[in-house]
Amino acid sequence: MRFIISCLLVALAFFSAAAFAQEKPTIRWLTWEQTPNFLTKGPFVGQGLGDSFNKGLQDKLPQYNHENIISNARRYNLLIREENVCVAWAWIVPGSKDYRVHSRAVSLGPGTGILTLKSKQHLFGKPGNTLSLAKLLTKPNLTLGYLEEMSYSKKVNELLEQYRGKENIYFSSRGEVEFNLAMLDRNRLDYFFAYSAQSIYDAELKELPNKYQFYNIEEIPMYSSLHSHCSKTPFGKKVMANINKIITNEMLMKQLATVERWYGKNKKYREVFLDYVINQKPNKFVTNPGQ
Repeated sequence: MRFIISCLLVALAFFSAAAFAQEKPTIRWLTWEQTPNFLTKGPFVGQGLGDSFNKGLQDKLPQYNHENIISNARRYNLLIREENVCVAWAWIVPGSKDYRVHSRAVSLGPGTGILTLKSKQHLFGKPGNTLSLAKLLTKPNLTLGYLEEMSYSKKVNELLEQYRGKENIYFSSRGEVEFNLAMLDRNRLDYFFAYSAQSIYDAELKELPNKYQFYNIEEIPMYSSLHSHCSKTPFGKKVMANINKIITNEMLMKQLATVERWYGKNKKYREVFLDYVINQKPNKFVTNPGQ
């Protein structure tokens, strides 16, 4: 009899826990495959910048169930407007404040620039130079890759519209968030918008020297402000209130260490990070895409 009662109690506890789990509301977290933001496959899976912050928030929100969704740019823009959708680590894009609520700044995205092959440096400039996209676009022999679902800066968007229909820009509208480096290897493109970490990650993954050259460009600010954000709904506002309590300077300094793991330590970046993210002061080197 005691055995039967014990079994019944265990079963009751199990079903009660299962019922409780089902009763907890679910947050759907948007992620995407983009080096070094979210790494969804390979030996470094889960070690991206967004991955670490995403997990840090979820671990401290046990009152919710959590579902991670890998999306492309097009699906992301649709899902973010839904009731129970959040993103742990992303940009504030033009118009998003109409349908999203945001946390304080949680990190800085190093400015997007361009990647090309080191073998083509003579067509672009010396390593370390900051290039003018406006000048590059006047060169018909160089083809640029541009992802239409992405927002790099207002200046870039306006400039590229002037060249729509020209043969030296390849406009891609497939919803990708980054070009494959093979597009450079095969000479399908001469350069495309990217983060420097994309080629760093590729070299580390293949255990080969980095054969790509990164350049900053004048039309994209040095750093972009990154935030957690949720749908601007009663559910999203409640989640964001909880997130705002979780985000501490200690947590943000751990995020800085993750950034430095992929981009390397940079004195200027750390200085601006401490000023803008930790001390929450405006900084002339930081903006949001679209500004």
